[in-house]
Order: sequence, then C-alpha cells, then structure tokens
Amino acid sequence: MLSALGSVGMAHYRAYLLDQHRHVISVASLQCADEQDARERAQQLVDANDIELWQFDRRIAVFEATTNRTSQTAGHSTPEQTQRHPDK
Repeated sequence: MLSALGSVGMAHYRAYLLDQHRHVISVASLQCADEQDARERAQQLVDANDIELWQFDRRIAVFEATTNRTSQTAGHSTPEQTQRHPDK
C-alpha cells in the first residue's frame, strides 16, 4: 500500500494530550510503521501532561506524565519565585 507521502504500509494513530481533568487539550496525528513505533513516538510527547495513544476506536496505551499535577494546580511556587531579596 502506497500513501500520498510515498510510504509503504504506514498505519494511522492519534496521540491525545490530556489536561489534569483528563480532557483532550490537543491531538497529534502519527503515521507509524507499526504499533511499537507508535508507542515510542507517543512516549516522546509526554511532558507535563498524560498522553493517550489510539488507533481508530482502540485505546492502545496511556503514558503518564512524571510531574506531580497536584503541585502544579495548587499554585506552589518554583524555587526562583521563593528566593528572598538580598535586602531582607
């Protein structure tokens, strides 16, 4: 099978970026040689949000972000924000 891009046998997958309430923020369309390739590419998309990998109506995997969402949403400050001014 030859696609418009000239790739042979590429399968279509979607990687959904989820917010802290598990709502879709955005979607990436992936053309991959196989499911393992799709898993590797979706895993690379994980940052501060979880990623769900789908092929048509089949959820393949969920890749969880390693950051703690509770600290992000609770308004905790970063070390840069908590530094004291030298005069104090």
